[in-house]
Amino acid sequence: MRSEGRYAVTVGVAGGRDYRDLAGGATRSPKVNTRSLRRGRLFGIRASQLVGTQVAAAGLLIGAVNGPVALGAATVVAFLVLALTWLRVRGRWVFEWIGVRLRFGRRRHHAPPGAPGALLEFVAPGSRVEQTDLGGDPAAVIVDGLGLTAVLELGDPTGLLAEEAAALPAPASLLPPGGPDQPPVLIQLLFSGTPAPSIRAGAGTPANSYRQLTEGRLLGHSRAVLAVRVLRAEGWADDELLRTLSGLVRKMTRRLSSVPARPLGEAAAVRVLAELAHDDAGVAGAQESWAALRVGGLAQTTFRMDRWPDTRVETSRRLVPRLLTLPAAATTVSLTAGPRPGHGPTPIDLTVRLAAPDPASLGVAAQALRKVAAAEHAHLRRLDGEQLPGLAATLPLAVVPDTVPGLPADVQPADRSDGLLLPVGTSGLMLGRNRHGNPVVARLFRPEQTRMLLVGGVRCAQLVSLRAMALGARVVVQTARPQAWEPFVRGAAVPGESIAVVPPGRAVEIAPGSALHPLLIVVDVGPVGADNRPGAGWQATLVVRDDFNPADIDVASRADLLVVQQLRTEEATLLGGALGLGDVAQWMTRIRPDMVGVVNRRAVRWAALAETPIENQLIGTPSR
Repeated sequence: MRSEGRYAVTVGVAGGRDYRDLAGGATRSPKVNTRSLRRGRLFGIRASQLVGTQVAAAGLLIGAVNGPVALGAATVVAFLVLALTWLRVRGRWVFEWIGVRLRFGRRRHHAPPGAPGALLEFVAPGSRVEQTDLGGDPAAVIVDGLGLTAVLELGDPTGLLAEEAAALPAPASLLPPGGPDQPPVLIQLLFSGTPAPSIRAGAGTPANSYRQLTEGRLLGHSRAVLAVRVLRAEGWADDELLRTLSGLVRKMTRRLSSVPARPLGEAAAVRVLAELAHDDAGVAGAQESWAALRVGGLAQTTFRMDRWPDTRVETSRRLVPRLLTLPAAATTVSLTAGPRPGHGPTPIDLTVRLAAPDPASLGVAAQALRKVAAAEHAHLRRLDGEQLPGLAATLPLAVVPDTVPGLPADVQPADRSDGLLLPVGTSGLMLGRNRHGNPVVARLFRPEQTRMLLVGGVRCAQLVSLRAMALGARVVVQTARPQAWEPFVRGAAVPGESIAVVPPGRAVEIAPGSALHPLLIVVDVGPVGADNRPGAGWQATLVVRDDFNPADIDVASRADLLVVQQLRTEEATLLGGALGLGDVAQWMTRIRPDMVGVVNRRAVRWAALAETPIENQLIGTPSR
């Protein structure tokens, strides 16, 4: 318990908002049925509009007293004043657009390429990432004039077998009880996803085949992040805020026991911020225009929800997962809840950011977003003139309209989000279906390198390669039998994205992979030794073996993932002994020719390859 009056008076002001009243008596608010929470309004009318109307009326009276000429001039002035205060253009008052334009003109719009972390300085000037201790573990804290923020990764982004995870609770339910012994807290849940097939795959053979396989219901890559911000407030020193944040992080990890949650360290936090902005290296420049941003080579635009759907409807409850499958290179959805000055009930804010390779693709994604929202009687407004604040609101910084200069302050009560399904989704490469018909999914592409061994044949390797291309992966094949790959390469190549086929031993310059454009290297040269060299993230190496023999034991034991077709008895005995699979290995002799066993450590999943008609025509039956 902290004692009152222990510290000299300090005022925590964020974005022109004073949080002293929240520090002393914020409470969990009951649910309300109001459509939105609006400050400074009478019967929905802004105070500035009432003042403008009074000024116009007073001007007309003064003009009437001073003759026809004065009345004419007063009429013109009154018309202009009323137009500024009462005329709406694209959902906003004219005087609001003037304020947006003035703020846009004063803001810096370009960030030149720089060192990692330069993007954070551009998006949130004055912010810095510091390494500290949270809950007994080293972790990063983002420090700025608003407070201290911890970033937690949800789920296991490095896990290879993507299992269905439990849905997350609403962010408002994660808020601690308010009171004089608790500084104000903001909670942000952030989801990012890339569709499969990816926009990079276009309408080529890999995309069409993968769409038949998954029906577009499976993400190629996804990420869920939780940001916890403790706001500065009167009477709270930084060391107290840090202790409060540490306690909250411990409580969050216990509360989210069904979903792994771990605080990110300094380097990981900077990397995640860059990846969520789609600047994987964290050093590319950024450029803001009126209607969009360009970061990491992608055009991006941000929308904010100003009319929520009815979450009692099933399709509305699944709004967030549906948004993540929009036809964009990537979609980011942020939900932020927490007490704010001038608001009674706890408000919540939902912001969506779309990213695409070019403005035309971005326009298609934006149109699809509007259609999804309209079907649920919801509405999202594009943040014209406010794209940089919108980017800040869709990064794990736990900032909200009240604390980001430029974003409008009208928000919705937190109960509007009750019932929303917020899953840590299954994403990755679909290898097949289990006996229940559910997808068996592997994360070949992740923030660290993946080493795979395929025991089966070249056709199965081609099947994996084709599906990886649907996720936007570049494929490089190192093979001693190019004639076996040539028909596949001709039929599977995407326009402008050819498959590189190189002979064994030839050095080749390969650009590193990224979350949106990963790299698959297929090694089909016979027995090879285990590769123990550290590799870059978002890259997978697939070693192809027609048979499993003692020379392959070292590769199998060091592989992150094994994909095994039907084995002979001696192969199963050898593999089972090398990996400690016991009697499970003998099941690999009994699976059907169109099935595989997927092995990660000692976990084994069985999958029917579920070959599509396109795959069958291009590759043939993928049996040994």
